[in-house]
Amino acid sequence: MDNKKKCKNTLSKRLKKNRRRKKLVRSLVLVILIGIGVNIYNHKASIKVDSNQYEASNEYNYETEKFEDKINSENISNSPVENLKTDVDKFEKVDITNENKGVPVLCYHSIGYDESGKSPLIVSPQKFKEHMKALKDNGYTALTISELEDYLVNDKPIPVKSILITFDDGYKDNYTNAFPILKELNMNATIFVVSSLINGETSMTSQQIKEMSDYGIDIESHTVSHKRLSEMSYNEQLEELSKSKKEIEEITGKSVIAAAYPEGMYNDDTKSAVENAGYKMGFTIEHGYADRDDNFSMLNRICIDYTFNWNNINYIINNIKK
Repeated sequence: MDNKKKCKNTLSKRLKKNRRRKKLVRSLVLVILIGIGVNIYNHKASIKVDSNQYEASNEYNYETEKFEDKINSENISNSPVENLKTDVDKFEKVDITNENKGVPVLCYHSIGYDESGKSPLIVSPQKFKEHMKALKDNGYTALTISELEDYLVNDKPIPVKSILITFDDGYKDNYTNAFPILKELNMNATIFVVSSLINGETSMTSQQIKEMSDYGIDIESHTVSHKRLSEMSYNEQLEELSKSKKEIEEITGKSVIAAAYPEGMYNDDTKSAVENAGYKMGFTIEHGYADRDDNFSMLNRICIDYTFNWNNINYIINNIKK
């Protein structure tokens, strides 16, 4: 009996201790919960006071996402997601003109390294960046091909110091070397690609072309085969120009409105072939400005090679016959 009483007493004491512990634990939990509640309330109050801008920002991003989804769903080709500044942004802080002053059109080819030293048309990325940065620092605005067309054909005003940056052939290094520089400086450019060489060993891929086009770089035609148009009949030229236009448009989803003639060569049939193939402009490599007095199928350009520095370019574009 004594053992039973002892066991009961021991059990009773343990139960009392457990009850006290439970009460203590419940009290501690209650204190902690009250503290957490106060902190949460204060945090929410802080967000409410401080974060109107944050909430507005979230709402804006949501609307932006919906807008981008709408672009994708409707296949609006001329509205790239992460693109260059709009025409309004480019023109709003510069002097503009409607005078027929003409526009210098620079013609580059490869932006890379010539280990052989035998190709003057390969300009190093460092030199190309020097050219682009100097143009920007000296107040030049790089136009899109459509902005040039509007100026030449539709008499629309452009910045007083306007320029068109072009590349011929569609080399892969236009994507790997030139494109990052253009993006860094937020500059437009136009690339004339040879459609039969797309996806070739030294040429841009269709995916790279699409990416650049979506960003805001204009992709135009340098014919199908890069053969001299001057040595072709009218029908052969029409085929070269029409097929190239169609193939590029299938990649970019945008209208191709300009062609550059391989080696700058053309003949009496070229003007008709270019117009009948659906182009608005054609470019040679004859030295001079592109202006409204030109035949729009025979626009001038200034070829740039590896020997040019900024002083050379600056002298030429300010002293060339307009």
